[in-house]
Amino acid sequence: MTQTKLAVVQMNSCHDKKENMQTLDRLIRDLCAREKPDYVLTPEYATFLGGRVAEQHAAAETIESGETVKMLSGLARELQVTLHLGSLLERDGEAVYNSSLVFSKEGALVGKYRKIHRFDVETPSGVIFRESDVVGAGESPVIVGTGGLRVGVSICYDIRFSELYLNYAKSGVDMITIPAAFNYETGAAHWETLVRARAIEAQSYVAAAGQIGHHLQPGGEQPCFGNSMIVDPWGKVIARCTDTTGWACAMIDTHYIAAIRARIPMANHRRL
Repeated sequence: MTQTKLAVVQMNSCHDKKENMQTLDRLIRDLCAREKPDYVLTPEYATFLGGRVAEQHAAAETIESGETVKMLSGLARELQVTLHLGSLLERDGEAVYNSSLVFSKEGALVGKYRKIHRFDVETPSGVIFRESDVVGAGESPVIVGTGGLRVGVSICYDIRFSELYLNYAKSGVDMITIPAAFNYETGAAHWETLVRARAIEAQSYVAAAGQIGHHLQPGGEQPCFGNSMIVDPWGKVIARCTDTTGWACAMIDTHYIAAIRARIPMANHRRL
């Protein structure tokens, strides 16, 4: 397959897991009925975002028996689409991780990535985030082969760490996924610049699905930046969501990837 129809979903998740799962189910079904995509990416923390640490841990689920895993596996199989859950709270024994899951059109879990870089920052306005209070850190990059594509997986704050994307660039992936719940303040300053830079340096498509709206944090209610987008290997934004819940779609063309890499053969020029 040289062309794949890609969709990025934009949501306003909250700390009500049941409501989020119902929204996710409705959005994916509506999207697939209207657009008939081959590959769907949702935002980070799609099933539960914000709330107190204890609430977040209570919302975590195992991969083996989790309700979200069962729902998305069934949806992928029913709708015949590759479903990529941007992330959920994964429980593994006593540990909790921010994990991204990829389901094939047959409903099989074909990839899992645990977010490596946790968002422990203070924004310019003084808002403090401590993601490490909630989840542990992943350790390894993950490349998923599905639907004729090789996909490098990342999550949100990972976007600032170019060494992860250099790993994917050197591996020649066709697409990089960046599901996010990007803070509005930092997003307005850096989001699009970083997303486009990752596409340019890897000469691959980038799918960036974000949260919008407000959600609760221990320090109070905080807004997400949204601006979900799809960027091509030349760094051009070829699809973008509006400022509401919904989706954006674009075609991925592996022939175009090859043309860009032939035009500027970075892989042949690397010296470090």
